[in-house]
Amino acid sequence: MTTEMNRGLPADWDLDKIVPGEVVVPDSLEGYDDEDDIAPGVVEVYEPGTPALHKVGSAAMVAAAVTGRAVGLTARTSGTLGRWFGHGAKAVAYLGWRYVRSHDYQENIGGITSSADWRRNDDLRHRRWKLLGWAAGITGALNLSGWIALTTAGGMDPTGVSMAIPPTGTGLIAGTAVTAYGRYRLNRPDIAPEAYIAEQDDPDSDEPFPLAMCQSHGQVEECVSRALAAEGIGTRAVRALGFRGKFWEIDVVLKGATVGKVNAAADQLDAHFDIKQGGTLIDPDPSASAHLALRLVTGNPFEDMARPVVHAPDSLDITDAHNFGRCMDATSLDLVLEGLRILVIGVSGAAKTTGVLRDLAEVVTACHNAIALDMDPVKDGLREFEGVMAVPPIRGNKACEQWLEHLVKMAKGRNIVRNRLNMGDTWVATRKHPAIFPFIDEFIYLSLRAKELFIELLRLAKQSGIYPVAAGQDATSDAMGDAIADSFTLRIMLASRWDDIRIVLGQGAAAKGFRPDRLVPAQNKQIKNDAGQSYIKGPGLERPLLYGWNEHSRDGIKQAVADRQAAGRPWFDRDTLAAAGLLHLADGGSAALSGDQQIVADAIEVMADAGVERIRPEPLTEALARFDPDAYGGLTVAALRKTFRDVGVGAPVPIGDIDGLRNPRGYKLEALTALT
Repeated sequence: MTTEMNRGLPADWDLDKIVPGEVVVPDSLEGYDDEDDIAPGVVEVYEPGTPALHKVGSAAMVAAAVTGRAVGLTARTSGTLGRWFGHGAKAVAYLGWRYVRSHDYQENIGGITSSADWRRNDDLRHRRWKLLGWAAGITGALNLSGWIALTTAGGMDPTGVSMAIPPTGTGLIAGTAVTAYGRYRLNRPDIAPEAYIAEQDDPDSDEPFPLAMCQSHGQVEECVSRALAAEGIGTRAVRALGFRGKFWEIDVVLKGATVGKVNAAADQLDAHFDIKQGGTLIDPDPSASAHLALRLVTGNPFEDMARPVVHAPDSLDITDAHNFGRCMDATSLDLVLEGLRILVIGVSGAAKTTGVLRDLAEVVTACHNAIALDMDPVKDGLREFEGVMAVPPIRGNKACEQWLEHLVKMAKGRNIVRNRLNMGDTWVATRKHPAIFPFIDEFIYLSLRAKELFIELLRLAKQSGIYPVAAGQDATSDAMGDAIADSFTLRIMLASRWDDIRIVLGQGAAAKGFRPDRLVPAQNKQIKNDAGQSYIKGPGLERPLLYGWNEHSRDGIKQAVADRQAAGRPWFDRDTLAAAGLLHLADGGSAALSGDQQIVADAIEVMADAGVERIRPEPLTEALARFDPDAYGGLTVAALRKTFRDVGVGAPVPIGDIDGLRNPRGYKLEALTALT
């Protein structure tokens, strides 16, 4: 019996391990025991051999294999090219349809919601069809030029093959381009169906991606959801409310997270969305702790604000609402000045003086029932309003102390006047008895005595019709003299420090979305960044929204000042001066400067115009000669030194490295302002 012929072997046997052969039974079985011995026989192994027909089919099979491999390779290549072309053609057809129907434009504006949107959309479609028409015409002209070249220069038959070559070449170029584009898209599965090329991130993946990639409300919702999830912030619902011109507004319901957690991650969210620093704004819902609105700022929401027009003399009233700018949601920033005690905080370059204070002063000096004072202990304050303020600019700590003492006396005296004139609980402002708005810029540089007087004025003046306006770079109790920030009824924060948010806007303000620390001050006149943008807390202003202030030009203010001077301005009422024991001020306000004192005032103005706080005697003498040639044309350096010593400025002091010199002697602005 052979193993090759036996078909009864178990099916699970591994025949590769069976040695081919047969059992041979010997002729003699002598000595064999049926019970104890193994069955008789021996195994004879077959020698392996190659079947005779094997070599017969070798050559034919090799030829068939080579031919089949070549055919298969050709078919595979053709199939790959066909797949690339098909994918590219499908993408081009879809994107082309979106292009001519301007779907991208509709998604960018958040859908057509007005007749103006429809007109712009229709105009864009016409322009795109016109562009495609021009492209088709140019292509036809090129084919015609090729045919002419083949028939004239090439000598080919005009009605023969020459007619097919140009369009065939054009078709091959187009087909190759479509095939290459299809291959590109297949190799980049991260490209969204509506996108032309691959971006840095994939909207269909689980990773955050830039807001700029979004082309529909749904993609914006996905963008926000992914960004929040990347920061460990869960959401129950994310709904895009629309694009508001310069920012997206998104409604978010949180899951297992607080608004404070979103606020803490704001800087990282800026990076996820790839928008400007401070562009993620948070507006919590006071009635629902897990509900908030996100505003993702993609541009300056105030860049299209019209330049304001100055008001006519005596045309306003402090009891009326006046416009000072605009909110980022396009609503007007309207304020009633009566009763407001205003605090303005912002770092250098935030537009405190040239923005907020100038805007407030323009309105106050146009009111028929208000007067204003301009104080600044170290700089030049609101110099452009000189002539319409109640007194000349008040500069230096000594002068600020003197006038703050006057104002405290007026506040106390007005309580008597108010009761005598039956005004009621608060001062009633009229042209005869105007409200007083003292503007104190660079408040933190006031002397300790001046700060004490200001704090007393702030606490006394509400019922007396005196409404202080203070501005500074920070608001700590050390800087302000006391923890009085919450005593102001209107608090404005431009680009500021983190530490000042709680002091000015209240405990927990930052967690509620008030983040002036994320605003960027101006670098110079050309690079304004977020200068003039602010957060505000006051009557009816409790939401963490950005407000942009009107930007008055200096030339416009100068013209307004001239007009208001010509029309005449109200002044301190005699009843108040009498009650305060200050009737001596009624003879024209402050006393005129003597000749020697005038040179100090002119030197201050020269330094302010030059934007310097230190100056050597030599350039100061030259600058005074240019400022007023009649008065100072013959002034010498020696005469300037003597005059300054006589009026109390003293001798020149070391002023640090300047004009390429190492610590020369000269004069400091603060020393001059202290004498005026």
